[in-house]
Amino acid sequence: MIERIDGGGVSQLIDVIKQLGYNVEVAIEYATILAPPPALRVQIDNMKIELDGDDVIIPEHLREHTRKVSVKAVEPTTLELSRYTRVTKETESSAPVNSKAFSDVFNFGCFTSGEFEITFHDTLKAGDRVAIASFNEGQRYIVLGRI
Repeated sequence: MIERIDGGGVSQLIDVIKQLGYNVEVAIEYATILAPPPALRVQIDNMKIELDGDDVIIPEHLREHTRKVSVKAVEPTTLELSRYTRVTKETESSAPVNSKAFSDVFNFGCFTSGEFEITFHDTLKAGDRVAIASFNEGQRYIVLGRI
C-alpha cells in the first residue's frame, strides 16, 4: 500500500518510486526475426535458445492487416507525370515505337471523399531487427516494433 505523500508533484512522484522500488517484471531486449509468421522464430540477442510463435506476441501493426479509413479532399487533386515514354503503334501489324519523353499534366478534378479500406502488407521478414519486451518472468514476449 502506498502511503499519502505531501509536497509538490515531482517530490510525490519520487517518493512513490521509492516506495514501489525497482520493477523487474518487464525487460526490453533486441532480437532478430529468423523466420516470419506463421512459422515464427526469433533470436534474442545474448540468448542461446530461439523463441517460436507460442512464446511471442506479434502486434497488429507488424502483421498483414486491413483498416478502414475516411478520406476527405479539400482541394482538387492534380497528378503530374514529369517524364514518361509514350508507346505508339502506326498500324495493327507494326511494332511499337518508343517516342521521346513528354511532360504532361493530368487534372483529375476533385478527389472523391469517402470511406476506403487499406491493406498493409509490410509484415515481419527474416533478418528484421526488433525491440522485444519480456514479461511473466521471461516466459512471454511481445515484439514492440522494428528498429
